[in-house]
Amino acid sequence: NASIPRKKGCRRRPAYPLADLLYFLHNWDNVQGFIGFSTFYSIHLVSHLQCDLGVSGAIGEIGVAGGKSFAAMAFTRQEDENLLACDLFSTGLEKDNVPDANLPLFLDVLSDFRIPAEGVTILKQSSLQLSDNNLLGLAVGRRRAQSRMGPFRLFHVDGGHYAEAAFHDLNAAACALVPGGVVLVDDLHNLGYPGVQEGFHRYMQQQDEQPARLLVPFLFTGRMFLTTAGGYAAAYRRAILRAHPDLRTESFYGSDVVLGPPHELKVTVEDFERLLHGQRPYAR
Repeated sequence: NASIPRKKGCRRRPAYPLADLLYFLHNWDNVQGFIGFSTFYSIHLVSHLQCDLGVSGAIGEIGVAGGKSFAAMAFTRQEDENLLACDLFSTGLEKDNVPDANLPLFLDVLSDFRIPAEGVTILKQSSLQLSDNNLLGLAVGRRRAQSRMGPFRLFHVDGGHYAEAAFHDLNAAACALVPGGVVLVDDLHNLGYPGVQEGFHRYMQQQDEQPARLLVPFLFTGRMFLTTAGGYAAAYRRAILRAHPDLRTESFYGSDVVLGPPHELKVTVEDFERLLHGQRPYAR
């Protein structure tokens, strides 16, 4: 853990006014989507912890659908951080995503919550056409990447739910993270999508051969949160448990994972507001 920089609080300004985030928070149940409230809260808690440790970078999502989870992540954006959204926005191989995946709906969500679409790189294509190098270029723009780990600090993988797509998307996202960056994987324990499980476990079991791509799980809320090696998982986990000492942990791929599914991590709008006003543990 000694290699992790210690910085109390984020020194950069949020990209969007707090009032807009509070409006989104108070209208959460009116927005179409499948992301749970506890995951929304956890994304923001982890993002604050990243600021404590000096972790910054772009925010990306593969599998945007209607845009609720994208907006949830976008509201963690700090100034100078870029946004990336990738989706077919049409019928895919699995033919089950059409009602919730269309570009007009996504753009309406951005507009309704004052997230300027011109500030989002939107890719209407298959994620299988993207490599980690493509992601690096999209996130960095004219800035030069300092290492192969790349510039994303937050990435949600929710694209194709068959094994090839799940493995590819996780692999590309993992290779495009900053140290301390976090990947969220959706539907890992959804028995309706065994391909996600297969792709995920294939990735995790080949990490010994590719240590630069090592991911360490640390939190499960319905989405699995994983981060890079080097002590970040332990720092995030300690702070989460200080905030929620009643949560338990289980070992998963050699790492203690905080178990915070909705029936155990019961957070309210008031809890979220306290988080946004700084009433939380700091990462150390």
